[in-house]
Amino acid sequence: MINNNSPKRRVYVFYILGILLSATVLTVDIFSDKSVSTYLSNKLSVLSPTPLVSSNFRFPEIEIFKSKSNLINENIRLKNEVIELRKLKVENEKLKIENEANKFVVKEVDSSIYDIFESSIIFKTLTNQYIISGGENLNLSEKDLVINDNSYVVGVISEVRQDRSIVSTILNPSFSIEGIDKYGNEYLITSDSKNLYVNSTNLKEENTDIKYIYTDITFGHPGQFPIVDLSSTSVNIANNKITAEQEIDFNINYFSNIYLLKTK
Repeated sequence: MINNNSPKRRVYVFYILGILLSATVLTVDIFSDKSVSTYLSNKLSVLSPTPLVSSNFRFPEIEIFKSKSNLINENIRLKNEVIELRKLKVENEKLKIENEANKFVVKEVDSSIYDIFESSIIFKTLTNQYIISGGENLNLSEKDLVINDNSYVVGVISEVRQDRSIVSTILNPSFSIEGIDKYGNEYLITSDSKNLYVNSTNLKEENTDIKYIYTDITFGHPGQFPIVDLSSTSVNIANNKITAEQEIDFNINYFSNIYLLKTK
């Protein structure tokens, strides 16, 4: 005897009912211009998670890396600015010192009588002479004086070329220059590169209070400029001759301020 309530029979009944329901819904959807399927689709879209759009999504790690990169670049820029500012400060200090030195030279030297040319060291020769900028183009000539910031004579021009000159300084072992003191005594001043040796060549008055020895037009120089200051140096008088020895405290290099004098 067949049991009408068997599980298999109930499955078949539900299956048939499902088919009939689907067919009914499909028929209604077709005749209702698919309003039922549209409604169900909207409901399902609300329940489903929103998809991620890659163009609008950024990983936090990428933002962090970008921020670090910007900070590094900014630090580098600031460091470069600091370096440039330090360079400008050094240059300004150098120009300030140079301008002060120029003012002092102009003050000590009568610019209405002399042309003053600032020059620079170009090369040092094997004979301890220096090649400087400026020559025939500045109307320079031999025996023109080279002075330092304090207007002391530190060299003479020994050879002139078109735009260069050779200078023999007091640091040159063969350096020599004539000078005169306030009493009219004449001297020859020589060097061994470490000391200056003062020896009178024409003595008119024996006196140790001579203080300065100057250049003079008598020797073909453009005027009177101090060569040595013997105020704190021992001056000797013997056998109708004045002598003195003074250590050289002058140094010259490629950054030294030197000036050329030329009578107008």
